[in-house]
Amino acid sequence: KFHTWLEAQLDRGIRTLVVGGCTTTSCVRVSSQAILQAYSQKGLQVVVDRSLCGARDENYLPVAAEDPILVRTYGFERCRNSSPVDLAEFQMESTGVEVVDEFNWDA
Repeated sequence: KFHTWLEAQLDRGIRTLVVGGCTTTSCVRVSSQAILQAYSQKGLQVVVDRSLCGARDENYLPVAAEDPILVRTYGFERCRNSSPVDLAEFQMESTGVEVVDEFNWDA
């Protein structure tokens, strides 16, 4: 149903999708990148609005270098002094997803 709805929005000329959700480090990260990959050729811009996202408190702490999975994924230097949320945002931005503090709905 989501893809049908999104195709209809694209047909109407909508070119920006704002994403928010409960878990920046998983659902928001994965969904925003998958949507961008599937629809970027149609001119869709995917924006993650931090004010519409959340994560567990510990995912905001700069402790990513202590997580062997994150270190294996991103490398020690990238993890040093970074939080899991920082790394999720880095990954989204590196694939073309725009991450903003708060989306400007008036623009």
